[in-house]
Amino acid sequence: MATVTVRKFAISPDPAEALDFTEPVDYFAGAFTELGFEHSGTYTFRYSDGECMMKAELTPSKDGYYLWMYVQALDEHGYRLEEVAEAFGAHVVENARRR
Repeated sequence: MATVTVRKFAISPDPAEALDFTEPVDYFAGAFTELGFEHSGTYTFRYSDGECMMKAELTPSKDGYYLWMYVQALDEHGYRLEEVAEAFGAHVVENARRR
């Protein structure tokens, strides 16, 4: 999978731009564990199977955390991101920048 491009997305409460979540880290850890991700660092969660690798990264903000998803997949991976967004009651924002 080394030749497959890694794409970056935001998981955001707003469907149009990357906004931060105000929940604590434990909130993210619980949701990602239920989705099959492994907690690989204080602010990092990873998922991998034969078709896809995903990394979720929390970036601290003034009020909480921005949630960024990095996806490397041969398949149509949109549904994978939607599962993550749904777990947080949020949206997938492609090519997002912080507000």
